[in-house]
Amino acid sequence: MQLLRKRDREGFMVDAQSLQSDGFAEFDTACRSMDLNGKKSLVATPERSGAGLEVRSRATVPVIVRLALEDLKCFEVVENQFAHWGVTFNNAVAIQPSNPAFLTGSGKTVLMGAPKTGLIEVTFKHPVRTVSGLVTSSRRTVLSACDIDGNPIVQDEMPAPNLAGSNSPIAPCAPLRVKAPNIHRITFYAFDGQLIVDDFIFGF
Repeated sequence: MQLLRKRDREGFMVDAQSLQSDGFAEFDTACRSMDLNGKKSLVATPERSGAGLEVRSRATVPVIVRLALEDLKCFEVVENQFAHWGVTFNNAVAIQPSNPAFLTGSGKTVLMGAPKTGLIEVTFKHPVRTVSGLVTSSRRTVLSACDIDGNPIVQDEMPAPNLAGSNSPIAPCAPLRVKAPNIHRITFYAFDGQLIVDDFIFGF
């Protein structure tokens, strides 16, 4: 089965069935296959050269994508490394927390809101339907989603801080999730607290 089908001037369209097969030779730098909660999913690795093909799916069955944060360098400013997946970041730095209060999830590398504390903004070139992340924060945290015009459409909230070793009723690495059609931008906001996000996942 041909992996790539030329779509139009905007780039390429990737067949979801091809992506979910074992034929990843042409996209070794763009994604890896994995099983996420029983669903066949993709892991998108960073692309720093700016020469990567744009990868996206127009399949009716949503494709779940997890960003390979562990492939980022510690203290790397995260902006366009996943732009080949139509995802750009604002006010995000990759870190490996030395403070044990900021417990990480599946890997050592996470995203931290910086230089402005407590804020990470993510923009999607093409609309997505679901976004989630594991959050550890020193303050109440809201994950909000907006449409292409900037109108709020859905949000999720962690009502209290959840640092490891604290007396919080919320465990570290708490999941925040939003689901709605036509999500174009999301924001993690911790009201000027310290914030880290692990296991950043989105779905078409």
